[in-house]
Order: sequence, then structure tokens, then C-alpha cells
Amino acid sequence: MIQPRSSNLATGTATWAARGQLPFLATKILPARFGGLVARPRLVAILSELPAKRLVVIKAPAGFGKSSLAAACAEKLEQDGNCVGWLTIDSDDDEATRFLYYVSQALHHACPDVGAGAIGLILENNLIDPTAILSSLINDLAEIDQDVYLFLEDYHWLSASRIHQTVAYFLKHAPSHCHVVLTTRTEPALPLATLRAQNQLIEIDSAALRFDMRETQAFLDHAKPGALELPDVQLLQRKTEGWPAALRIVASMPSQFGLAFKEYVQSLSGSQRPIAAYLSEMLDTLPVEMVDFMLRTAILDRLSGPLCEAVTGSSSSRTILASLAERQMLLTPLDNDGTWFRYHTLLAEYLKQRLEADRGIEIPELHGRAAFWYASHELWTDAVQHAIAAGASDRAIGWINNCAMALIKRGDLFTLLEWQRQFPDELMRGQPEVRLAIAWGLALGLRFDEALQLATEIENDIAATQLPDSDLLCECQAIRSVAIALKDDSEQALPLARDCVNRSSDPWTANVASNVVRFGHLQAGDLKQFYATPWMPYSPDEDRRNVFASVYRRCLQGVAELRQLRLAAADGHYREGLRIAEQYVGPHSVAAALPASLIARILYEQGQLDEAEALVIDRASLINSGTMLDCVRSAYFVMARVATNRINLERAHTLLERAENHGISRDWGRLTAAATAEQARLYLNEGRVDEGAACVDRLERLTRQYPAPRLCAWSEIQWDHKLAHAHLLGQRERPEEAMSILRELQRETEAAHHRYFLIRVEIRISALQLRLGKAAEATNRFRRLLAACAGGGLYQIILDEGSITSDLVQMVQQSGNIGAQLTSYVDRLAADFQRARQDRLTPAFKVQALQALSPRETDILTLIAGGLSNKEIARSLYIGPETVKSHLKSVFTKLGVEKRAQAVSRAQTLGLVTTQ
Repeated sequence: MIQPRSSNLATGTATWAARGQLPFLATKILPARFGGLVARPRLVAILSELPAKRLVVIKAPAGFGKSSLAAACAEKLEQDGNCVGWLTIDSDDDEATRFLYYVSQALHHACPDVGAGAIGLILENNLIDPTAILSSLINDLAEIDQDVYLFLEDYHWLSASRIHQTVAYFLKHAPSHCHVVLTTRTEPALPLATLRAQNQLIEIDSAALRFDMRETQAFLDHAKPGALELPDVQLLQRKTEGWPAALRIVASMPSQFGLAFKEYVQSLSGSQRPIAAYLSEMLDTLPVEMVDFMLRTAILDRLSGPLCEAVTGSSSSRTILASLAERQMLLTPLDNDGTWFRYHTLLAEYLKQRLEADRGIEIPELHGRAAFWYASHELWTDAVQHAIAAGASDRAIGWINNCAMALIKRGDLFTLLEWQRQFPDELMRGQPEVRLAIAWGLALGLRFDEALQLATEIENDIAATQLPDSDLLCECQAIRSVAIALKDDSEQALPLARDCVNRSSDPWTANVASNVVRFGHLQAGDLKQFYATPWMPYSPDEDRRNVFASVYRRCLQGVAELRQLRLAAADGHYREGLRIAEQYVGPHSVAAALPASLIARILYEQGQLDEAEALVIDRASLINSGTMLDCVRSAYFVMARVATNRINLERAHTLLERAENHGISRDWGRLTAAATAEQARLYLNEGRVDEGAACVDRLERLTRQYPAPRLCAWSEIQWDHKLAHAHLLGQRERPEEAMSILRELQRETEAAHHRYFLIRVEIRISALQLRLGKAAEATNRFRRLLAACAGGGLYQIILDEGSITSDLVQMVQQSGNIGAQLTSYVDRLAADFQRARQDRLTPAFKVQALQALSPRETDILTLIAGGLSNKEIARSLYIGPETVKSHLKSVFTKLGVEKRAQAVSRAQTLGLVTTQ
């Protein structure tokens, strides 16, 4: 036998006799057989790279399907003619010679020409250097032509350093056609970093092993066919987070607990008996100190070493948390640094139930400790939450007083409003500062009536004191003006806010009121007063604290510039607002959603449809729930117009109906009118005159509901009605009546300095003149209109009218009476009109794309179309964000696009995903 030249391995000392037969269980080298396994092509795809790798590590807690995946892989490799050895490890194998004896037996069972010499060496002298045994095995393997795969199941039972050294030696020196697959609950003490650097390692963790939605559906179809409809399958997926063991337990439950399977799933929790029993058995394998730690920290939504140390009072908490993370005990990391974690949903429920049953008396104290830790780090929202749970209402309200206005000023409205719900009114009545902050939150959070009611109550309480505080009364008035303005009653809000600007000495109050004044002047068409409205400049530090007021100001300035067709200036104001919001609050905040929705309108009008849609599609829920009317209107406008341009009129109408209903629920007549007018435009352009007429009737009713005897926000409702009515009259061959309405509308929009709306009016007038046979007049008017659009940066507004403006563009182009700059603009329009006509004639692409997209790619497209971000999709499907990105790259290629929003738009256009 060839002896190794040198060895870095420690010589093992055996406990067996020096010679003789060693105990051997044949079942340890036979892989388990699993029936009814769900096909998991995404994991198979990962393991398909195994022949090119040295090591595969499948690491996850109990119940994640490590063994079944490994067994399925081993079976497939064996069927393909490979030599496959299997060893199931247990705690008795934590000794180098015994371990190598079983490894030799496993390889000998797989390949009769391998391992006999190593087995003989061990039986002859079990004190032999492990390197000699390994050398014998490696030399035997070098004589084999076939690929050899060694599966080491439950490697976590091994702790002896000499065993890890032998495996590392084998990985380094075995022939290239030898591969090792190990399953483990903990990180193996092997040179994984080196193998990663050499691209010789495949790692599959609990995140990859979780069932995604499709796999959960397939599993239930096999185990409980027809038992659940899709919404309940999705609910089960969320509750189990794709944990295979939990899914198997749920699917195995008979209807003996008095509940139908659907009801059982709907009420599923970690405290229910079957799941709780499994979790109890799992915890029974852990040290008592670790279980005690888990129970005490069950009150936390997230865990870090210092926080857990404060809550448990144990100095070993950081070590225990690290150990739990190492064991992957259903602990999910929340950051890339391994600082913050959370328990699996079912485990958290089980731990809370057990804590309450066993140590319920400790719970308030544990919450109190958490509250103080969070307060010491000025994490007030968490501090307040735990103080409430600890029953320390006075302390909670005191902390709310510390942070309430800070939350409002940075736009974190909903946290404060949730706290309000948890305190009785009598407890809050003695906290005027907190109540004022809540009133601000209600107003800015678009809960207008509640804000007005609370402001009135605070005013009455202040008035009842001997020395009423004029500053507090002024603040109440400012709150009232904000609520009324955001309700879109600019005329009533203006005098209230103007008075506050003159009286208030508080920069926040004065500046928020000044935004209301700007809004009122803008809607009244008084641009001179709009620009003259004062603003108290914030210092950089104050800018950070007063994000909401600063962002609103930039948005209003941008809206004013857009109305005057100064798109570049408008875009500059919006982007400055977005910069402030993203820098001080974050990109996924209400504050950022405000300017983002308005930037989308600019991008759309410039012809950048994909970029415009991308800005709003990820923020749709934030825009709907927390932004002002103009932002919501802009978002729906962009999404509906993009859908129309993608030839998906069904989606466009669905979005507009949703916008109309949103306007009705908020009592936003201007939003309802805008959505209804856009529906009328689409119907009339499609030749569906009766549906268009119904929209015009609804608009007429809105003009009575929201009267505007003077210029104000509601004047746009009148304008939307008049423009749609003129369009309808034109379709009904009543051009003179239509022209009369348009002339009146022209005068009104000019007086209001609303050049953006005026462009829409001028387009209709030009089209009507052409219809009346006044071609020269129509051409001249449209030429001037094009010059205004080109100078202001408008583009898409011309394309959107289709054949009407296409003919007019062609006439201007043929007239030749245009300058060089306008010629380029007109030529681009003509080319885009031609391209749009061609796009409508290529339905074959839909069939090709439908065949090319995989089911998972279609799932991801559907979720994106529903407004989910990449991270939200990853959580929903229980896959990694990088996996989502990988799928999207494939989708981009198949759909012939370059960006996320383009993919969604193309898929919706082609009907590849369901219109929401």
C-alpha cells in the first residue's frame, strides 16, 4: 500500500480492542426511501451542477427536507449509472476511526473495488493513522472511471476536530471525479471559504429548502387533492413560511378535531397541538439554558445580542443567540451582518403560548426591560410598543410625547395613529401635545373628519382653561386648514391657513400652513400670490426633522411649474423633494411616494413610459394610502395611460374604475372626475358612444355635487365635464355645440394660467376645426400647439390622441412652414405614430412569449403587476431576492425588454398576466 508522504491529521485513539471484528449496522449505509415527494425542479437545477463541484452542503433546521432532497439526488445519480455511497451519521460516530470505518463500508457498498483495503487496515489495527486509511481509499478511487458520490447524512453529530480534518483531507486529495454531499443542521468545520473561492462548493440553506407557492400547491394537490382553494393555499404558505415539516403535519391531519380542513388551516398557529407537539420535541433536544432564553425572548419581534441580554438579564445571551443562529433553529436573519433575527412565525407563536402558560407572571417585566432598552437607544416606536405591553401606560405616553411630533414631521403617520387606538380617550385627554400630534397625523394621513373632530375637542379643552394658549389654538387652526385642503376644498382652507401663517411663531406650523396657502392660491389661479407666500427656511438639521413639510412644498412648486408647461423646472422641484425624502426617511416611505408619483407624470409626458410606470408600480399602496389627491391622480393617470399604450384597454378601464371608486371613498370629487373623464375619452376613442355618454352624465352630476362659482380646486371638475361633453358632441355630429363649449373652456383655463389643461383643449379645437373642413386653420393652430409642447417638454400628450393628432401632425409636416427645431420634434412624432400602428398588427409575439415564459416567471410577473417589490415577492414566494432578480433577467430576454416596468407592461399588454 502506498503511504502518504506527510500528514497534517492528528492520529486518532480508538476505544475498541486493537484487533477483531468492529460493530457494524448495515442500515447506516443505505439511504432512506421517501414516497410521494414533490418535484422540486429549482433545487434539481442547483444540484445539476454537482458533477462539476467537490462538495455540496445542505444546511437547515429539522424538518426542512434535507434528507429527502439528498435521498432523491442519490437515487437519481445511481439511476444514471454513478457509484453512490451513503452514510447516516449518529452521535456514536463522533470518533475518527469509527467514522472512517463506516465511510469505507459505504464506498465499498457503492463500488466493490473501493474500500476493501481500508476496511482491512482498520480491522487489523484501529489505532492506525487516519491518513493511511484515507490514502487507501483515495488510491482505490483513483482507479475508478465512474463518478463517485459520497453522501454524509446528519453531519452535525460530528464535533471531533480530527474527523473534520480527515474530511478536509479527503476533499483536497480525492480524484476530481469524487464528490461529497453532506446534510447538516450547523455550519460544518470544513474549509468552505477555500472551496467557494475555487468554485467547488454548492450551498443549499433553509431559504432555498422552503417550499415556494408552486411547490406548496403541488404538495397539497398530492396529499389533500381539492381540499383548499388558492387563497387558503396562499394563507397556509404565509403561516408556515414554506417550512416542509409544518406542511406535512398539516396535510396529515385527519378531521378529528371538529374542524374541516379549510377551517383548520385558517386557524393554524404554532400553539395548536400537532405543530406544538413537534416544536416541543424539537426544543427538548436543546440545552435547558437555550430553551429558557428562547422563552424569555419570545416577546420580541426581532432579536439582537444586546437586546436579548437586556431582556433576559443573562450575560450569555449573545453566545446563545449566536448558537441558535448556528443551529438554524428556525431563526431568520433580518440583515446581512447577522445582527438582527426573528423567530419563525409558528415557533414564535408556540414560544409565546408556552411562556404565558409557564411564566405568565414574568411577561410584563420582560416587556418593561425591552422598553427601557429601546428607549435608551431612542428607538421610540419599539419602546412605546413594549411599554404598552408591560402595562406602563404613563411611561408609554411620556415616550410618545418625546417622539410624536418627530414622527409626524418625518412622515411616519401610521405608527402614531396605531398608538392612539390603544389608549382610552380619558388617558389621552391630559396630554395636549400628544393629542395635537395625533390630530396632525389624522389630517396628514387623510382621515379628514377625525382630524377636524379632534381639533375641535382640543380647542374646546384649551378654551376651558383660565389662560388659553394662543399658540396651541393657532396650531389647531393649522391642522383644520390642512385637513380641509387635503380634502380638496381649497377655497375654505385658504383663509384659515393664511391667518396661521401671520400668527404662528412655530416654523413647522407656519410652513405647513404656508403650503396650504400655496395650494389655495394655485387652485385660484393666482400665481403671483403663490410665489409670494413666505416660507421659514430650515437649517440642514431642521430639514432632516421636518421632511413632510419640505417635501410637500417642493411638490406644490412642481405642480405650479407643470401647469405653466415648464416641465424641467417641475421635475427639478420634484426630484429635490424626492432627495430629501429618501435621504432622511427612506425610498419606501409616504414622503418619497409624494414626489415619485409626480415625477412619473413628467416622465410619461416626455415619452418615457417604462420609467414612469416603474416609479409608481412599486409604490402604489403607499401612494393610495398616504399621499395627496394630485399624487394619486398622477399615479393612476400614468398606469392607465401606459396600459392603453400597451393595447391593454381592459386593464386601463380597471385602473380607472379603481381610481373613480377611490375618489368616491375619499370624497375627492376632482379624482373621481379625472378618472371618469379619462374613461369617457377611452370609450369615445373606441367608438363606444353610449358608454362615453354615461361617463359624461356622471361628470355632470359631479359638477352639481362640487360647485365652483369661483376659481378653486373644484373648477377642474367643471373643466373635465366640459372637455368630455365637447368630445361626445363631436362624436354625435354636433360640432358647433362642441366648439362653443371648447371656446368657453379655452377662456377659463387661460384665465387660470393652466396652460397644461389648455393644451388638451387646443387639441380638441384643432381636431374639431379639421372635422368642420377648416384644414388651414386647424393646421396653423396645431402648429402653434406643437411649438408650445416642444418648448415645454411635452410629447406623449400628442401621441395619446391617436388618429386625430396623427392626421394633424402629418398636415403640419407636409405644410413645411416650420423651423428646424420643430421639424425634428414633428418627425419624431410621425415616426412614433407609424410604429404604434405597426405594434397593433403583431399579435404573433404574444404566442411566442407565452410559450417561452416558465410558470415561475409568470408568477413573478403577476406579483409585480400587483404592485409588489422584489423583496416582497421574495418573501411571498419564499425565495431569495437574488433569485427574483435572476428570474427577471430571463423574463427581460424573453419579452425583449430591459427594465422591470417594461416587462410588466409588455406582459399586461399581451395578456400574459391577469389584469388587476
